[in-house]
Amino acid sequence: MRKARGMIFAVVSALIFGFTPIMVRETLSHGSNVVMTSFLRAFFVIPFFLISMKSRNVSVKVTKDEFKKLLLMCSIGGCVTMTMLYASYQYISVGLATSIHFIYPTIVTTFSILFLKEKVNKYKILSLIVSLIGIILLMDNVGGNKNFPLGLTLAMTSGFTYSFYLIYMDKSGLKNMDSVKVTFYNCVINATMLFIFGLITGDFTLSLTKYAWIMAFVISILVSVMGTLFIQLAIVNAGVSTYTILSTLEPITSVILGIILFNETTNPKRLLGCVMIFLSVVILALTTRAYERKNKRTGINE
Repeated sequence: MRKARGMIFAVVSALIFGFTPIMVRETLSHGSNVVMTSFLRAFFVIPFFLISMKSRNVSVKVTKDEFKKLLLMCSIGGCVTMTMLYASYQYISVGLATSIHFIYPTIVTTFSILFLKEKVNKYKILSLIVSLIGIILLMDNVGGNKNFPLGLTLAMTSGFTYSFYLIYMDKSGLKNMDSVKVTFYNCVINATMLFIFGLITGDFTLSLTKYAWIMAFVISILVSVMGTLFIQLAIVNAGVSTYTILSTLEPITSVILGIILFNETTNPKRLLGCVMIFLSVVILALTTRAYERKNKRTGINE
């Protein structure tokens, strides 16, 4: 049951993050910029997390060692990931950027197998392969796009830094810290770094339209509160490898919403990519359930 809950958390977080790029693009086109949008995403929800911790008598204090770990994880895995991914939307399509960002399941799984000696069954490997094929099929025809190299670099960088976030969260011991507390520090560190960076570069601005302010607030609630918390709960309950595979639902969400809301064109290849990623989720869900039943009968904990 615990792994099943984790899988549900992973799917919900993927749907949330798949919807977010559409709103980010809207915010950027109404007076905001990448740094400001990233700053507001973290800043708006800091009071929410303080109130939540106080209501549950969770101390905001951390040890020196915990703060060092939080600073490393949140600055690289949080701040850099968010900024690079949002920046990539300016140069390539949302669907393509999200697809490229999804090199991180391959990075996490490969790193876990080679260096962390994580046990991965053959069905999880099959699910990963099928999802990777789907992601490749989702990629747009980029011929003639002179901005593609820069967009590709930004999106790939976000994939690598997010891989670091997931692995470090899982192995540093921070996953055992209160999830709201981790998210609070993530937002504080991100907002502080982006505020300083924005002042230095001149990207910190309050000249957003009313629509952009509203969209920025909604992004903050969806991503910083709901999405981030569900990621942490997914990792705690199901493990990082299972989360990274299920999270491939994110590009499907981005592609479908792009078609519905912005009339983005699609083709049979991209539609097949969506089917392949959905198939990978079905494979993982069914085999995970079968393993849980088998282990329950034999008394083995995987």
